[in-house]
Amino acid sequence: MKQMQKLLAILLASLLSPAGLVAQTKLSDWANVEKLKPSARIIVNNKKGLEFFGEKRRTTPDTLFMEVSLPGQGTRTINLDKDEIAEVRRKRSGGWLPVIGGAIGVGAGIGFGSLADHPGTDDPHIGAMIGGLMGGLFGLLGGQIVEKVKAKTKKIYVAP
Repeated sequence: MKQMQKLLAILLASLLSPAGLVAQTKLSDWANVEKLKPSARIIVNNKKGLEFFGEKRRTTPDTLFMEVSLPGQGTRTINLDKDEIAEVRRKRSGGWLPVIGGAIGVGAGIGFGSLADHPGTDDPHIGAMIGGLMGGLFGLLGGQIVEKVKAKTKKIYVAP
C-alpha cells in the first residue's frame, strides 16, 4: 500500500511539474522562423543594431523575406541573410483591446448620457445616444493607445 502511494505521488508530481507542462523550443533553431506563417507580424534585429518591423513573406534555409514600410518609400519587400540576423520576435496580437475599450466606453457613455436626459421632451433618449456614441469613440481610441503601448513580443529565433 505504501509503495502504491509513493508511486502515485511521484507520478502526480511529475505530471504537475512546470517542465513537463511547457515544452521549450531551442531559440537558435532557424526552423522556428521557417514555421511562421506568411503574413505573421515580426520584428527583426540585425547584428548592426537595426530593427525591422513588418510581415514575413517567406523563408529559405539561409534568407528571410519580409515586407516593411519604409519612410518615403512605401511598402517594400526586403531580404535578410540568416548570418546578419541577431534576433527574430513575433508580435502578439492585441486586437481585442480596442473592442473592449469601445464596449466599456459605450456603456459608460450611455450611463452618463442618460443623466442628462429630460423626460417629456421631444427627444427623450438623445442624451444616452450621444453619450454612448462619444463614449464608444473615446473607448475605442483608448483601447488603440493601450494596444500600442502594451504590444508584447515573443522571441522566435536568436542567432547562435
